[in-house]
Amino acid sequence: MKKFFLILLVGVMLVISPFSFAVEEWEVEHEFMPDTFIFEYNDHNTTTYEGDIGLIYAHVNNALDNTTFIVPTERVRSIAYATKGTFKFNEPIIITRSIQRDDGRYILLTLKYKNGTVIPILDIESSDLTKEQRSYFDDYYQQRSDYLAQQEEFAAENMYEGYSYGNKHKDN
Repeated sequence: MKKFFLILLVGVMLVISPFSFAVEEWEVEHEFMPDTFIFEYNDHNTTTYEGDIGLIYAHVNNALDNTTFIVPTERVRSIAYATKGTFKFNEPIIITRSIQRDDGRYILLTLKYKNGTVIPILDIESSDLTKEQRSYFDDYYQQRSDYLAQQEEFAAENMYEGYSYGNKHKDN
């Protein structure tokens, strides 16, 4: 009986351990020194940053280990903010990244300087951005207004769906 439980325990550990590693990979910090950025816009790609309107995301290699990253728009803004628009760091920064995608690339998640100072994510969802941080949006107030209108629309749709669902089941 003890042998059975030992085999069962080993089997469970073998099944669970890969999942434990996968869940924690995004927490591992890596040094990151971006090379040349390629900015992907709705209708073209370029190595010159043209602002955030129409920007889908950026691609960049880490010069330290040659891994390739997808950089979402809000993190592109963050890098622009951290580098004052040059997209060049004087020394490597520290990042976290997603699990490697099927195409071999990673998604850039968090950024901070080596001294531990976090580089803020300049996301349109954030309501507490400074004036300087807002300046890294092409039209912050219009984008924020559009975002809030979209959120209200989603909320109204969810309320309607909930109301319709409740009435549908109430009649049955």
